[in-house]
Amino acid sequence: MKALVTGAAGFIGKHLVRELMQEGHEVIGFDKNQGNIGTEFIQGDTVSFNFDEILDGVDAVFNLAGLLGTTELFHRIIEAEKVNVLGTLNLLESMRRKNVKKIVFTSKPNVWKYNVYTITKENCERYLEMYREIYDFKPVITRPFNVYGPEEYLIEYRKAVPYFIVAALRDEPIEVFGDGEQTMDVIYVDDTAKALIKCAEKLPKETVEIGTSKPIKVKDLAEKIVELTSSESEIIYKPMRKGETNPKYISANGDMERLLGFKPTTGLQEGLKLTIKWYKEHLDEFEEIYKFKEEDFWQK
Repeated sequence: MKALVTGAAGFIGKHLVRELMQEGHEVIGFDKNQGNIGTEFIQGDTVSFNFDEILDGVDAVFNLAGLLGTTELFHRIIEAEKVNVLGTLNLLESMRRKNVKKIVFTSKPNVWKYNVYTITKENCERYLEMYREIYDFKPVITRPFNVYGPEEYLIEYRKAVPYFIVAALRDEPIEVFGDGEQTMDVIYVDDTAKALIKCAEKLPKETVEIGTSKPIKVKDLAEKIVELTSSESEIIYKPMRKGETNPKYISANGDMERLLGFKPTTGLQEGLKLTIKWYKEHLDEFEEIYKFKEEDFWQK
């Protein structure tokens, strides 16, 4: 197929483009940031770009573009709504005009109700269902859980696995929010890319939760990374951040294999070792990471 990938220079986007190309598909990459991704690439803003210009012959769109973050987006609420919702609508309207029906959309697990990112993604999900009913679109809504792997940066937002690894490699204290007993479902980025491609092939109408369905406690994940890096880091506990509560159990529902005929192949131990190796080789690129402010935490 010929695929358009928005957010192609981002963490998951880069891996998705590579996987598509390895499988023999033709790819157009689109991102607000410049990217060297080994295929045709267009730099632009999803909110204002005229996608009519590049949709001729496209069979499927993978929409990964957007502003990410949990507490981080409380400082960028209007920008997040504009980029995540209006940018998606701009793309959908071009697809409607150019009669491109297939779109794989990356949403998020809706575990936190009062969360800017969750709200913008829920808005997009409703629009996608509207385009299915009114314009006969074939959208696939996906909800990747905690995707990890090489090449994720920590400047605009901070995710657990890369942050834990960078801190551990520097023997710095590792911050865990809450009591650390809550679980995460961490899935390797290459498995995520393969699952997204399967979505474009199978076109399930049900929402696809992309995860391993093998949750791990946050504190256990931090301890495992400390062990694998032979780190002297101390694990310290902080209050929960705004935009998240402290649910004890977060895990994909296990329907991915039924819906896609696919299950992850990279185990946690192997995935973490591959990820740690990359961060060790690129550690000097992480002098600047997102620093949380006092106002980012729930005030008791």
